[in-house]
Amino acid sequence: MLKDDLTEFVQAAIRGDEEILWFSQPRFSHVWQQEYRSPITKFFLYSSIFVALLNVLTVIFFSFSAVLSIVMVGIFGGLILRLYWIYYLGQRLVYVLTTNRLAFFLESAKPIEYKSYPLKVIGMPEIFKGSDGYDDVNLPGIQDRLLGVVDSEAVKDLIVHNQQ
Repeated sequence: MLKDDLTEFVQAAIRGDEEILWFSQPRFSHVWQQEYRSPITKFFLYSSIFVALLNVLTVIFFSFSAVLSIVMVGIFGGLILRLYWIYYLGQRLVYVLTTNRLAFFLESAKPIEYKSYPLKVIGMPEIFKGSDGYDDVNLPGIQDRLLGVVDSEAVKDLIVHNQQ
């Protein structure tokens, strides 16, 4: 998304009593790595492999099983939807830090508020330096993180300064 479009998007997304302090989109590779290692993605991936092998063994040693094939299609469909969700999240996610809260918005026809946290509950941010110049900012108070942020030190300072 272009910077001007992103600015308009963020201004449309925030509440009237808030002031924008910082906003950015995460680097896609950081979102991909985080979501790919998540338990739900692992579940769909391992389930797909298991059901595919089970289906092959069933066909070899017995005969075609319609029920097992339906289960395999359902699991593969879940895996495909999960991978699509990771792609969508990586392309459409926007972090917005305002005077009152930290919000995660998804770009769509209109801004969709994905997550929102008051600044008071975020805790002391921790920075994990990335080798590609993009850092992750861990937010221990909410068990979440900002992935693939360029100006992580500035974000940390803004959060700490505005928590008071």
